[in-house]
Amino acid sequence: MSRPMPHSVPDGEAPFPSLEAALGVIERTPGVLRGLVDGLDAAVLEAGPGSPEATSWGPRQVAEHLLDVEDIAFMDRVRRVVDAGTSGERPFIRSIGPPARLVEGGYAARSLEDLLGELERRRAGDVAWLRSLHPDALDFEGEHDRAGVFATRDLIHYWACHDLLHLRQIVRSLQDALAPFAGDLTMFFEDA
Repeated sequence: MSRPMPHSVPDGEAPFPSLEAALGVIERTPGVLRGLVDGLDAAVLEAGPGSPEATSWGPRQVAEHLLDVEDIAFMDRVRRVVDAGTSGERPFIRSIGPPARLVEGGYAARSLEDLLGELERRRAGDVAWLRSLHPDALDFEGEHDRAGVFATRDLIHYWACHDLLHLRQIVRSLQDALAPFAGDLTMFFEDA
């Protein structure tokens, strides 16, 4: 993914209200995800890039991942930055290992409906809390072991981009699973 700006841009300088756009994406992601996978056969949900021999995740694994990182990668980090920022501190944030976390979390034993339902419930509460933050809290900073210093607003924007990246991954996985049945018409796919 290209990065048009190397540093964050305050919302006041953005060409549109980017924070609200980011929160809108974060808020709507569970519903979009549900819309993409509801009613699909398990073989389609596990097919393509998400199959065991592939290196990328399919729709089900993405749903597991989004639920898993809801707290550890996003809400816990935002809370830590906001809580520390009120006293002028900058918390240190470590990277996580998402594939290992999925196995440890036992998500594969749960139904997709259960995973999506929990993601929807938690996300609604999390977005409401994010929207309640005082504007000053958006400028509080944390330090990531790989990305360096970031502000709360950066993390919220990253969260939206992370959701979009995984929605794109699901769309591609579903397209790859269905494309073999389109015959020669696949020649009209722009990225094929």
